[in-house]
Amino acid sequence: MSESSFQPGLPVANPTRSYWQTQPSKISDLRSTETLPSKSKYVIVGSGVTGAMIAHKLLLAEPSASIVMLEARQTCSGATGRNGGHCRLGNFIRFEEDIEKFGEATACMVQKLEEANVQNMKTLVEELKIDCDWRQRTSSEIYTCPVVWSTVISALKYRDEYASKTGITFSEKYEIWSAGETKERLLVADSLGSIHFKSYTLHPYRLVCALLEICLEKGLNLQSNTPVMKVLAKTGAGGDNESAWIVQTNRGDIEAEKVILATNAYTGMLYPPVAKFVVPTRGQMAAVRPGTKIDRNPVLERVSCLVNSSSFQYWQSRPDGTLGEGDLLIGGGRSMGTAGEHWTLDDSTIHPNISKHLKNSMPETFYGREVWGDNGEVVEEWTGIMGYTVDKQPIVGEDPGEKGLWICAGFNGHGMALTLEAAEALVQQMRGRQEEVDKWLPSCYKIERIFNKSSETAKSEVGAADAADVDWTPVDT
Repeated sequence: MSESSFQPGLPVANPTRSYWQTQPSKISDLRSTETLPSKSKYVIVGSGVTGAMIAHKLLLAEPSASIVMLEARQTCSGATGRNGGHCRLGNFIRFEEDIEKFGEATACMVQKLEEANVQNMKTLVEELKIDCDWRQRTSSEIYTCPVVWSTVISALKYRDEYASKTGITFSEKYEIWSAGETKERLLVADSLGSIHFKSYTLHPYRLVCALLEICLEKGLNLQSNTPVMKVLAKTGAGGDNESAWIVQTNRGDIEAEKVILATNAYTGMLYPPVAKFVVPTRGQMAAVRPGTKIDRNPVLERVSCLVNSSSFQYWQSRPDGTLGEGDLLIGGGRSMGTAGEHWTLDDSTIHPNISKHLKNSMPETFYGREVWGDNGEVVEEWTGIMGYTVDKQPIVGEDPGEKGLWICAGFNGHGMALTLEAAEALVQQMRGRQEEVDKWLPSCYKIERIFNKSSETAKSEVGAADAADVDWTPVDT
């Protein structure tokens, strides 16, 4: 599908079954109350990681607040419950590019926010004792294209030199391996080199459902299978404590003081200003058993990503002691699909070309048949819809012309590493602490920019993405 023919809409009714959802949560179809409340101080639309983090942060800041969360399908049935199960850094390679685009101060904020988010996710899981298979791993990005490898090395050198020159400290470090070391230690014959850094894997669906259960105990009203059709400003509303919004669903209306759209790829339907700014993009995953010769090899304990000139694929193996231990979860390959899989909301289908690629990428792209052996069983295949912004930055903030309408969306396939801090920023802004938030929230995340960017510029950026027909960045995790 192309930008010109795309129409914003709701999630489709019959999505593929995600690997993570083979054992549905007890809150998957929960409706906290039989009927919708007529009023609520806050209405959050979306029950993925963004919505869950916002609900959690709101209840910490305002324990007695009335909060209704509306989800079009089952709880956490969108991109969060369909991703690759990674929480890892990804923006450090873009540091020089970000300085050129946004300036030094903002580029440094982007780095710091991501680092803080990954660390704070770990802290949240530990403090709340959430059982979500959280594991520290080593992430290895392997490069096979000379141009891309040269670009990455140059970007990392620039970042190191900048840190040395300015005295800024980046908390997360990386290690560079040569082609020979990568071939010897990771068994990837065509590698030109690789970079390695600390990362985490998890069961994303379990994380979000567990966090929502904690919120439910504190009073959150969750309404699954309740699609929102429209969000309308209430005529004649005025005053800080008066409901200013009407949220229309298929089961009735709710009046709310504040509405928060944590709807990522689906935001354009409810908030038209981003209809051409947030590009719905389908990601595809396959869970397979390891090849006959490589099964139980320690090399599979790493989280790996293979990057070439036009695409990338990434994978993790399910850790020992978890359900499905040893399963390899492989994603990427969007360049094998149609127009980079942009401009679609359909996660009910599997693209056959990507399916073939993912199921054979380990033996054909990573290791070769000699190392891999015969293919193992295909356990599951599924798709999910991500929200990519035309400038590759999330959207966080209140609509400049509509008081009480808040947006937190457009995480570019990198939500696990950004949404906790984005939620913190949004909640603090709602509490009137904009000045404090401005000290650490990158200005390139702010919602005002989508109104400052000309329609011609946005169209050209989206058109370039369509024409390229490749993955934009190796962070669809």
